[in-house]
Amino acid sequence: MAEAWIVRAGREDDYEQSVFEHNIISIGWPAAGDLTSRTTQQDIKDVVRANYPEVEPRSADTYAIQLFAFRSRMRAGDLILLLRRTSPDVAVGWVTGSYQYRADLGRTMRHVRPVNWVRTDLPRSVLATELLNPPALATIFRINQPDVVERMRRLLGGAVPEVSDVVANQPLTAKESGPFVNLQRNLNYARNLATAGQHLAQLKVRAFEVDDVFRAAWVQAVAALDHWVRQEIRERMRRLAEQPNAAEKFQGFGAFSMTLGLFQQVQQGKLTLAEALDQQLRQTHSHLTYQNPNKIREGLALVSNVNGLWDRVARVLSEQAGDGVKISGIEVQQQLREIVHRRNKIAHEYDEDPQHAPRKRPIDAAATTQTIDWIEQLAGAIVAALEQG
Repeated sequence: MAEAWIVRAGREDDYEQSVFEHNIISIGWPAAGDLTSRTTQQDIKDVVRANYPEVEPRSADTYAIQLFAFRSRMRAGDLILLLRRTSPDVAVGWVTGSYQYRADLGRTMRHVRPVNWVRTDLPRSVLATELLNPPALATIFRINQPDVVERMRRLLGGAVPEVSDVVANQPLTAKESGPFVNLQRNLNYARNLATAGQHLAQLKVRAFEVDDVFRAAWVQAVAALDHWVRQEIRERMRRLAEQPNAAEKFQGFGAFSMTLGLFQQVQQGKLTLAEALDQQLRQTHSHLTYQNPNKIREGLALVSNVNGLWDRVARVLSEQAGDGVKISGIEVQQQLREIVHRRNKIAHEYDEDPQHAPRKRPIDAAATTQTIDWIEQLAGAIVAALEQG
């Protein structure tokens, strides 16, 4: 039975052009070498650990699991959904052959599968069901949903449904709720805006400046990050309130102050400690913004160990990419600051280009999509770094 897979596009500038031109799909970790004779997950784990000695064992094992899925579990006839970096749209195709190792496509594109690309411009809003809560740090993962392949066969064989026909705007169930899931949902709103801007640009709409739609998506993405940090702090604070030794474990949590009124309600049994902390956070932290790296670190210090936080985040981001490019904590912070700075220019200065006033600075679907994706991966790396700490 055919299965469905999601693959994230590589970070190379020419990745998408190469996979569409050569009718292939490719994933990273080139140093693992030719996997043609590596038939088991343990074989691949051994070769990955040997060729990536600087990578933490847990990350190396994650590499191996994904490489094994690509090498051995993926089959001809399987469905591929490629999350593009240069566009908010998704490319869709069918695997047509077995694993190949190629050295003619560039430094990082070594692990390859042949693919028949059917569409390269399917809006994400149409794939709301298939793209529900994908893991932010995985390059390849199987869609664990029944009938997804048949649904895609029907979709690709007929007209694209209207956005109102899909589940993009349905409320989350309790199972699907949580800070990170809400972040992904909010980022999908930003992606839908980027998709709309791209399509309006193709239609050459002149009633307004189409690039402003991309700017709105950019602002939405930064707001989603801010909202996620706030929710993450509240959720972790509530959990810590139920642990007897939390104040000893995290200095920020132990130093958190609560009003006597709320304390009395806890004593009287009118509120649980978790509920009282939640109310205090709403009262004292609602005006704070969590966009600047320092502010994010300060907020998370209430609920976790944040020593070396950004260096740990950088390591997670470097390792999950699998392309051998290492980034530092300073670089992560700088990229976030640049994204937030652009957001502030859009919100407060109409994104005016100081070199060519009163014109605005250029923006497009590719830059906006990459920003949205990076924010999602950043949040995933923060969660992973907090768990490691």
